[in-house]
Amino acid sequence: MVNTSATYAPYTSLRKVELAFDFGVVAPEAAQSAQATSSAQSSVSNLSQVTDDVEEMSGKYTTLEHNMWVLDGTMEFYPGSQVGWQSNPLSGDDGNFTSNPWLDFQFEANQDSYGFTLIFDNTQPNNYPKEVITTVYDLNGDQTGTLTTYPDGYMHVINLPSLDYRRVHFEFVGTNIPHRRVRVCGVRFGIQYSYNAKSISSVTIRQSVNPWAESLASAEIDATIDNSDQLYNMINPEGLYLYLQDGQFMEWSLIVNDEPIYMGRAYFTSAESEDGGLTASITFNDRLLVMDDMEYNGGADGTWTLSAAVSAILTASGTGITAVYDGTLGNTTIKKNIPQGTSVREALRLCAQAAMCTCYIDRNNELHFFTPSVASTADDEWTRDIQHEDAQVKVGQLYNVVQLTVGNEYVDGSEDAVYTAKNVATDDFERVYEVSNPVVNDGNAVAQWILGWVQRRVSYEVTTRGNPALDLLDTVQIDDIYNVNGLAVLTQLDYSYDGGLECDAAAIR
Repeated sequence: MVNTSATYAPYTSLRKVELAFDFGVVAPEAAQSAQATSSAQSSVSNLSQVTDDVEEMSGKYTTLEHNMWVLDGTMEFYPGSQVGWQSNPLSGDDGNFTSNPWLDFQFEANQDSYGFTLIFDNTQPNNYPKEVITTVYDLNGDQTGTLTTYPDGYMHVINLPSLDYRRVHFEFVGTNIPHRRVRVCGVRFGIQYSYNAKSISSVTIRQSVNPWAESLASAEIDATIDNSDQLYNMINPEGLYLYLQDGQFMEWSLIVNDEPIYMGRAYFTSAESEDGGLTASITFNDRLLVMDDMEYNGGADGTWTLSAAVSAILTASGTGITAVYDGTLGNTTIKKNIPQGTSVREALRLCAQAAMCTCYIDRNNELHFFTPSVASTADDEWTRDIQHEDAQVKVGQLYNVVQLTVGNEYVDGSEDAVYTAKNVATDDFERVYEVSNPVVNDGNAVAQWILGWVQRRVSYEVTTRGNPALDLLDTVQIDDIYNVNGLAVLTQLDYSYDGGLECDAAAIR
């Protein structure tokens, strides 16, 4: 469960719930690959920071620029950790420069951007250029587009859709306030769109996890938004659809009674217009989905640790996702015997199960490995007035035997090893749950661990008012019509938002 304020109350009788997300139609690799140059810069300037994804100053810094040093106690001295780029010359009495300062970015591969965004220093009111000339060039150095724009705030969008460009040049013509430098905190090679309750029709979020890593689900978000301005127009050959690509992501939050709860990041999957074009539906998934289309072929005979295995697999995926481990899980020994041609997603699942844990991509966009358990105290209680209807209690298939098969394709002539865990009553017959995992090192321990989970037969399905601070595999107390009111571990949290919030949840006792 995420940390919240002491006054956080998700189930008030009257509550206000809002959902907001930012979607960046930005060239995914442009910022990392950009080779930046500039005109003369001030001594405290840091050109590399304009593409480091930190888009604001770390303080309200002052220099001897005219009328900047306000004596109200808010100004700070340089140096600071985040200063962005600053031109060296100051503008004159008329706000113009003798020689216009500029920023220039070149790329080794073609880039596609649905425009550009410049972020100026928002700590200095009205301190932004009065004119920007943006010019893009192709591989041969030929100009393919140019646009002159006039900033009216610290966040400046340049609507210049550009395909297959290798260079973009920003020239700053004067400053809005005389005797000032140009201060650029960030450059986006694209445009970020912000959506809130006024522009969102509905959003559904599906996320789940299996405690014994039987599967590795990808979280999915479907957002239906206002499209009355025809931004998502598939017929327009030069419209936004041309610039939608893998790697573009959204970050979203749920705001409950004015307290924002950050929900995480998901990546663009698809988009389509609906209702005669009045709305658009955009689908996002976490990075596990794209890992289905990638193969991992680094398997071999021998053993390694879970952290070494996951690091190798994620590096091969090229997704930039990193992993975190609870406790000493990363040191768990597993085998290297990942079969050739295994998808990256399946390889990660095999490793998690072999280490007797599970994983999913958390709110920090990290692949989180941990051993699930039903805690002795609940993170939340779902009383019957929080539930839309009484929780549905289910009793699943009875298994009393786990049969685990461990093969090794890297040793010629080797036979599969079979490990069995049993909990069969004297007057019962065997009901076998079969598992195959070539990465398992301690077969007896893994089989016993899986048996412990598959014998947890009681599960809940319930629709609640929704508490976005809860995480998958948190423990909740679910009040039921039998007054058992048991503790259970969350395996599914599916949210629906259409101005109000509800959550379809599942849990295992």
